[in-house]
Amino acid sequence: MNAKNFLKNTSNKEISSLFKTMLVLIEDMKQDHDFHYQKLYDGVPKKYHKIIDTANHFTDDKITWIRKRILDCGNDSVRNMQQELENYQVSFKFK
Repeated sequence: MNAKNFLKNTSNKEISSLFKTMLVLIEDMKQDHDFHYQKLYDGVPKKYHKIIDTANHFTDDKITWIRKRILDCGNDSVRNMQQELENYQVSFKFK
């Protein structure tokens, strides 16, 4: 077993898990946001809906931008960790 490859694969898996969790959180936030905006639409006269739309900052474009940022940061972290591990010699000591 190559200890360095094992450590790289394990760290990549954990970093990926972290940024996938962040993506799920963004989806949850968007769903919650949309639910509350719908309640707002339902509670005010239709003539004010344009004003409500103006205040909506959590648009599909914004979600796409946030998702891209999360993925870019996660991929950067994976690359940085792989580069950093090249500075070390890794071995296992079994007890």
